[in-house]
Amino acid sequence: MVYYKEVPEVNKRMVAGYYLFLCLIGFAILLGPTGSGIPITLVGTSDRDKHEALLAQPDWGTDPSDCTGAICHNDRHGNWSLSYHARAAVWNGTHVLIGDLPFMAYTEAAWNASSCAECHTTGWDNSTGTPTYDFLGVNCFACHNVSAAEWVAYDGAPCLTCHTGDPMGDHPYQGGWWSTSAHADSLEDLRASGHASESCMHCMTAEGSIFLTNPDELATTSPDVDETFADVDGNYNAITCPACHAVHSDWTELYETTKGSEDVLAPGYIRATNATELCGLCHIELRHPMYEIYKGGPHDLAGVECISCHGYSLTRQSGNPFVNHSFALNLTAACGQSDFCHMDTEEWALGQLEMIQDAFTALSTEFYSESDALRTLILAYNDTAGADHTLVDDLILDIDNAEYVFDLLGYDRSQGFHNPGTIFEELNAAYRDLLEAKATFYESVPEEVTVTVTNTITTTVTVIGADTLLIVAGSVGGIVIGLVLGILVGRRR
Repeated sequence: MVYYKEVPEVNKRMVAGYYLFLCLIGFAILLGPTGSGIPITLVGTSDRDKHEALLAQPDWGTDPSDCTGAICHNDRHGNWSLSYHARAAVWNGTHVLIGDLPFMAYTEAAWNASSCAECHTTGWDNSTGTPTYDFLGVNCFACHNVSAAEWVAYDGAPCLTCHTGDPMGDHPYQGGWWSTSAHADSLEDLRASGHASESCMHCMTAEGSIFLTNPDELATTSPDVDETFADVDGNYNAITCPACHAVHSDWTELYETTKGSEDVLAPGYIRATNATELCGLCHIELRHPMYEIYKGGPHDLAGVECISCHGYSLTRQSGNPFVNHSFALNLTAACGQSDFCHMDTEEWALGQLEMIQDAFTALSTEFYSESDALRTLILAYNDTAGADHTLVDDLILDIDNAEYVFDLLGYDRSQGFHNPGTIFEELNAAYRDLLEAKATFYESVPEEVTVTVTNTITTTVTVIGADTLLIVAGSVGGIVIGLVLGILVGRRR
């Protein structure tokens, strides 16, 4: 049998066309950068090279438009142009206005003599006794020293140049309050605690907080930062201004439906859609569950945000526009701050608060006394001959789970106030589980078992079978006596 194989005819014109096309591409690559007119970008050209070239220009660094185009910060320039920084001072043709406000108008001479100009302009200089400035408003160069580095340090120093002052004064800037807050000491306190870990760093440092919301920003703006956060003694900053505020970043969640208005960005350009969601980035989980507990509570359902109370002015200045960045509470001022709240009924509101917190404290004290006593008794039983270790393991787990609920709600630190209904429902359920574990122990332990409990001051309490014989030696504390009495009463029931 003969097989035939057909060989396809080669299209010589097509092959020639392919070769010609490849030659043209090679020719463009070789000659493009040297003047062919073909826009070829050389691999390896960096933003740093662009900055260095522009820095050589004598007129560089006064106009924010310098940062668009060649450097390509168009998005950030656009966001900045909508910010309060951009409108910190505006010339309307005859007067300088602060924030576009007509009642804050200055003639040029009055403006130059005003102390406001020092922070409401860029490049302000009074070294000769005659104030000068480069730009009305706070632009890129007020915060970015591009001759030293392209990024702003996360220590918040550029912010504190202006946002500082007496926290209780007539013009109480945020930095003055912040310096008295736990945020300002977050990293120092963490390291002093002796249990600093990598997981803590994400909420106890500015760099870690930024990494939670926008790791790309952290990577491109501060190349010295170790994003693993494994070295807790590394070069980090506490919870400073940039940890919560993204002044000009392109955050899509910050935009409202009214893009183009002065409310286009979230208040204060925070790194979340509102203040409560911002607090919720870190105030979560076992050691600080405030956000999770507060959500769904009565104040949350009423539209009250965290800063509505924790950020309210300590001095109750009705005209004060600044958030209290110490986040310390003045309950009377906060509860009565407006008709929307409890104005003129502050006494009632504070009475409710006191009642809730007193009940929380009393219930917690009673629970921990009961759980400690039961745990001590069960562990003592575990050491007796023939003890049911599986029973012990199950009961200790029940105690651990009940204590976890009380621990979690205790770490909320509102003592029940953030969400009273849910908090007391969960506390009561946990306490009920503890009492059920106690009843199970009494019912399961044989009556002939002798359990000896020794406290820290070498006092011994001996419990023998169903007909309990109490032997107390030495100075017996009230908790130990309560333990034994609880056993007696519970067993009889």
